[in-house]
Order: sequence, then C-alpha cells, then structure tokens
Amino acid sequence: MGDIMKKKAVQAQLCFENLKEQIGETVTVPVCFNVDETREKLIRSACFSHNPFPGVLKPVLLSLRRKAVRRLYEDEKVLQTGPAAAVLAMDAALAEEIGNIRNREAKESPVVCDVALAGLQVIRLYMMAYEGNREFIKSRYTSAIRVDNALNGSFYKYRTKDDRSFSTHVYYESQKRKMMETLSITKDPDRFVFTSLPFDRRTTADAIGRWKAQELEERAFENGACGCMLRTRKEWEETEAGKAVKAMPLYRLKKETDTPVKNWGSSNSRGPLSGIKVLDLTHIIAGPACTRLLAEMGADVLMIRRGDYLHQEQAMLELDGWAGKNSVQLDFNLPEELARAKDLVREADVVVSSYQSGALDRFGLSDQDIHKLNPNVIYGSLVCFSDTVWKERPGWAPCAEDITGLSIRNGSLDHPVNLNGVPLDYIPGFILTAGILQAIRRQMTEGGSYTVTGSLTRGARWLHECTDLWEKEMEKVPFEREKEYSTRKIKDFDYKGFRTVYQKVEGTAVGTVYFPAPAVRCRAFDQPEQNMGFQSGCRGWKEK
Repeated sequence: MGDIMKKKAVQAQLCFENLKEQIGETVTVPVCFNVDETREKLIRSACFSHNPFPGVLKPVLLSLRRKAVRRLYEDEKVLQTGPAAAVLAMDAALAEEIGNIRNREAKESPVVCDVALAGLQVIRLYMMAYEGNREFIKSRYTSAIRVDNALNGSFYKYRTKDDRSFSTHVYYESQKRKMMETLSITKDPDRFVFTSLPFDRRTTADAIGRWKAQELEERAFENGACGCMLRTRKEWEETEAGKAVKAMPLYRLKKETDTPVKNWGSSNSRGPLSGIKVLDLTHIIAGPACTRLLAEMGADVLMIRRGDYLHQEQAMLELDGWAGKNSVQLDFNLPEELARAKDLVREADVVVSSYQSGALDRFGLSDQDIHKLNPNVIYGSLVCFSDTVWKERPGWAPCAEDITGLSIRNGSLDHPVNLNGVPLDYIPGFILTAGILQAIRRQMTEGGSYTVTGSLTRGARWLHECTDLWEKEMEKVPFEREKEYSTRKIKDFDYKGFRTVYQKVEGTAVGTVYFPAPAVRCRAFDQPEQNMGFQSGCRGWKEK
C-alpha cells in the first residue's frame, strides 16, 4: 500500500506542475508532497470512530467510509488523489505568498501536503462526525434517508430505450418532485426514500426504460430537473457545451475595473487572509468547500442562509461546508432582509456564489449587480456548466462525472463507475479558491476588481488531463523502475498536524464536530483548527 501512495505523490507533483502552467501563476514558495506509511492505519481506524447514525444507518455509513478509504489506497484509473493534493498545495502556496506581501516579508517556508490526507479531503462527506446535539443528529440522518433514494445517480444507473446508461441527480425535495414528474412517477415523493429503495428502483428503471437517453436528458433539463445520458469523453467534447468547456482556462479570471490597490495591513494569528471579509452565497458541497478553505486561511466568512444550521434540508451534505463560518438568516423575498443582504455585499471583499446561474438575478444579485453594489469586490462563481450555452441548467458533481466521460473512463461503457467520494465537488471548489487567491494577490499589487468563474465540468476535464499526463509519464518510466522513481520524488515530514485524522471543534451551532484534518501545513497557517468554529443567527462578521 505504501508504494501506491508514493506513486500518488509523484502524480501530485506532475499535477502541480501542470496546474502552474494552467493558471499561469508564478509560485516561489517551495512545495513538497509527504507520504507516511503509518497514515493508512490511522485513517482505516477512523472509519469506526464517531459514527452518530442510529440503527440500520450506522452500518451503512460505516460501509461507505470503509469502501472510500479502501479505494483511497488503491490505484486510480482516473487520477483524483494527486490532483486534489496538487490544488490544495497550490492554494496553500498562494496563501503563503499573500501573507508575505501583507507582512512585507520574503520568506519561502515550504508548503507540505500529505498525500493520504489530501485524498481524504474528497471523501470528507462520509468522514464527518459530530456529537452532543440530538436534534441535529436526527436532522442529518433524516437528510441522508431523503437523499439516498432511487434517483441518486451516484449509486444507481439505468438503461434507456436505446440501451444507453442514464443517471438522475436530486439533492433537494423540490428537484425530486421535478424528476419524478418528468418520469411520470406518481408515488408520493415523501415516500420515495431510502427505506423503499428496492421497489422504487424497479419503478424508476421501468420509467427511464421508456425513453431514449438524449430525449430524456432534454426533457429533464426543460423541467428544471437534473438527469443525463452517460457519455464518453469524445461524445461530451463533441457537444456544443463540451467544446466550450474544452476551450476554457481552468478558471476564468477577469479584471472588471481599475480600482486602487487594496491594503488590508499585516495579517494576524488567524492566518494570511485575516481581516478579509468573504460573503458566502453557496450551498451543498462545491461552493462551500471553496469558502471553507478561505476560512481555514483566516478569512472572515459570513454565510447567508434562509434558516439556521440546525434545520437545513441537506444537513447530510452540508455540514462540512459550514466550518469556520458565521451564518446570517435572510429571506430575500422580504424587502428589508434583501436590503440587508445588499448591505453585506457592499461591505464584503469577496463574494462567492454557487447557486444555479440566474437563480439570484431576480433579487438584484446577479454577478453584474454585485459589481455595481461593490465596485471593488472579487466575485467568484462556481456552477456545473460554467458560462456555456448550458449555463442555466442544473448540475451536480456526479452528473458532471457522468456527462463528461469520467464515469465511463473509470469503469466502462457497459459498467460506468463514479469516482471515489465526490471529487468533482471538492476539487473544483479548491480550484476556485486558487482563482480567488490569485485575485486577492493582484488586488494587493495592481488593484482592480475581479470575477473568477469556475465549473464542475471544467474540473472534470482537468482530471482527464491529469490522467493523460500520468499515462504518458508511465510510457517514459518502465514499470520495474516505478517504485524507484516515486521514491525519489517525495518527502517524509513528521508534522504533528499530520498524526491525526480528525480535528475536534467544540461549541459550534450544532454541538461538537469532528472535521477531517487538513492536508496542508505551512508557516502561514500551521494551526487552521482554530478557525473552524461556526455559529448561526449572527448579524455580521466575526472580526470588527
């Protein structure tokens, strides 16, 4: 197993070099990738700890954890651990340089990324743990029962009338209803849940089997639902949206105005982003993963939600994304609360949104509106299909895997297999973080306001590109020399922060939470755990 992780460290280095080329960023901070053979035992043991789910769901969660960790320590047909490590290291290096600029230093302290813990970051969804608040424990496992239904495309694929694989993706009850309406399934959506899976899967298979794949895909999107025909990479890249995504940079960084250079002063002990205000208009996993990293680096992140953290519909999927963030409850349908949201936009240094394109336009919170409200803001946007002709279509990470050819590449045309965890949530979120950090650095050196645009499908293409790189590398390096090659490319750092799988955070809005430990350590934020608390019902930022 140790040799496999060493190989993944080499993959991380290759991906890191590619990442530098992709974003055109000069990074002077040294970056190292760490492998420790003792990490495997720690991570496998962690699967059995802090499992709060009751009854039949406890072994279900344990099974998901063990399967995800087992796959973490196996070879990958489609690279994901190496790319995750690469982009996390890039984020840390950019943050380290921001700290140097703010503190007027020229230190080049190394960024060290533990490869196994980096792989753990894309399966955080399963590893999250918590205790002490019975109401929230019930809220989260009830959420799990709702989301793991027969329309969960991560687990269940169906055959269409023209013998293609089709997947559906629903994470909110409103989407479930739209997809069931599209398929003419008349069962009460409230009873279409985990406990009725065997019956519902047969019903769903029959309904999808009446359609040709592309016709059903179009009908689903027309109805505001999310379902897709599984494509090969070639098929995806021949679509109009696929051609556009292929031509895109990894993220689009656009300078909007020539505003003056920003000066936040020296950073404090919270980290290199301390004092920088981030307004979080994100949900589920990908967007919150971006802003969570900004919080780890010391940013003051305020999340806007309609309700408190304790009673979110998708508590199962969202808990991880709350780390480090205060939450203010605002209903945009109420004029006075919408006005408060716009005041917060004016106060923010960074605004990040991950809602479906156009969802916030009717409230006067489109990307153009946000730049008008705050001419000196950095605006980050992360959706499934970026700003292509499909920009207003709903889309989620497993859909992006299925539609871009990753699932078929990871399995086969007849037996497609999704990647481990939800890498097309986390990795595009980490990539958007890099774009926002790049924009922050530019604001401090040349001024300006910026828009950073990322997408799940562009992240999918990068995983294809990283896998292509590795396959070419293996043509140059004979198999029998692979072990020697990988050994020369890695380091073994005994960082105290790498000796644990969980970081315990007490006194949050939902009680005591155990977050997976960060994969990266560097001088600028050697103790990110201090920034991970979160509260509901706040009226503003943490720092005054």
